[in-house]
Amino acid sequence: MRKTLILAIAALSCLVIANVAQANQSLTASIKPAKLDKKKKKPVTLVVDIRTEDKSSEAGQNQPPDADRTVVDFPKNLSFDTKAVPNCEGSEADLQNTDTETATEICGKKSIVTVGGPVQVDNSSRTVTSPTGAFVTVASNPNIPGSQQTLVPVQVTGFNGTAKNILYLHSRPTSLPVTNVLVGKLKKGKGKFGNSLDVTIPQLLAGGISDFKTTVKAGKYVQAVCKTTKMPYAATTKYSDSPTTTAKFDGVCKQK
Repeated sequence: MRKTLILAIAALSCLVIANVAQANQSLTASIKPAKLDKKKKKPVTLVVDIRTEDKSSEAGQNQPPDADRTVVDFPKNLSFDTKAVPNCEGSEADLQNTDTETATEICGKKSIVTVGGPVQVDNSSRTVTSPTGAFVTVASNPNIPGSQQTLVPVQVTGFNGTAKNILYLHSRPTSLPVTNVLVGKLKKGKGKFGNSLDVTIPQLLAGGISDFKTTVKAGKYVQAVCKTTKMPYAATTKYSDSPTTTAKFDGVCKQK
């Protein structure tokens, strides 16, 4: 009954805010270890955290807009070897409507490329504190007396996709029986970027993604050098109900 009520409030909230949301997005990223050789590649742990807020001032406009696609650009010092990890043994369609345990059984544990575990969210700072995870914010609805803003934690598991250079981000809310599979495609970057991850974001049942954090570590799946100490990152997001945003982050590495 409680789940049904949450879904009903969430759906109505979406109708109220759909045409007025405005996004404000930020990006942070890091690698570990940060001290690297100038030429010899070394496996690293990569952390990317994309946060989105609604900057509208109207009452009740307190959930992010509905994102359709995000392109994350990585520095030239970073490289990806998708052959270093086994591919998921199932397809994107096979992962739909599955919980995390079932998705792992379908793909195989060895195809996981993210540091996993239950999602942890700090409500006061509105951030994901676990290595990997996300949360969706659903706005309160002024037309429903007593309705409040709802934060929905989402457990995220990244699998090396079935096809070449494909990443499946299996996203399962902890309190709702729904699943979203975000499909990312690794591509060659442009300009100062070495690679880009182009992620398609399916239509959410309700709310908007406030924080999406991924920590990637799977053997040689992500490797890095420190040819130059500058490590630029960018995230460009397109929305169905808000202008496109681009967030940038200037990372660094240290040369051995």
